Amino acid sequence: MGATVQRYHAVDLLKILLTCGIVLRHSELLDRIGSSASFDVFDKVMMGITEICVPLFFVLSGFLFFCNAPERPDARFFVGKIRRRAVSLLIPYLIANALAFAVYWAANRWTPQLMGGYFGDEWKNPIFIFWTGPVNLSLWFIRDLFLAVLLAPLTWAIVRYARIWGVLAVLLAGRFVAPGPWFNFYFALGAWLAVWKPSWVAYADTLLAGCGIRPPDASWQAWCFFVYLYHYLITLALKKLLPLWFAPEGFWALLGTFAAVFILTMAVLTGVYRIMKKSAPGVLGVVAGGKL
Repeated sequence: MGATVQRYHAVDLLKILLTCGIVLRHSELLDRIGSSASFDVFDKVMMGITEICVPLFFVLSGFLFFCNAPERPDARFFVGKIRRRAVSLLIPYLIANALAFAVYWAANRWTPQLMGGYFGDEWKNPIFIFWTGPVNLSLWFIRDLFLAVLLAPLTWAIVRYARIWGVLAVLLAGRFVAPGPWFNFYFALGAWLAVWKPSWVAYADTLLAGCGIRPPDASWQAWCFFVYLYHYLITLALKKLLPLWFAPEGFWALLGTFAAVFILTMAVLTGVYRIMKKSAPGVLGVVAGGKL
């Protein structure tokens, strides 16, 4: 068992970096784009760098789903995996969306100016709530990932028998045949890595050890997921409130505001996480998908 845990150290570290990258991406000051040419350049560079975060999360998810799969997984393997993902993904997804709906309803009722420019009344539409959105917009990744989990038996067959050509076929199908979450190229790529190239994790762990980088504690996984689930609500509020209060102009003021959105979001969520871990670990375990 110890060797199995060792394989995931590189993955856990990458999850931390990708989580920070996603929060950075959602800290973008959309309302201030165009007010400073130099800040616009910074914004484009930052958005370009963080563009890879969600695709890499899909790759990691596909890898982790299949990395311990038997050579010929049966129905029991897939049913067990899907049940565990329902606990770790679907239940937290529903809770986070319910909270987002309550927040948007309250904001629309008492501070509608904070809603302007982001949602209008779309968030009230049942189709938006359950499919187009979701209500917490950043959680489209969780929705698409759970769909990929449901389609995992098909993904395994494609990867096992068609190999990398099957992965490329998934890419083409998702691009030209049925655009949308049905054909998840990045999840399939992660599955291909797990089935045909699993040793990359061992190489990555060796590189980390050689660089003297200490593997992250397992509890970081729950923190990452908690931050991902709830950061969007906080960044939305801060991106509205901070420019409203301080009216930043010029590169350095805008950069400071951008950094403040990111830092305050991470600080608030980390504080809430630590409080819940100490005072309500059972509740935290549910909302964090049982990752404690």
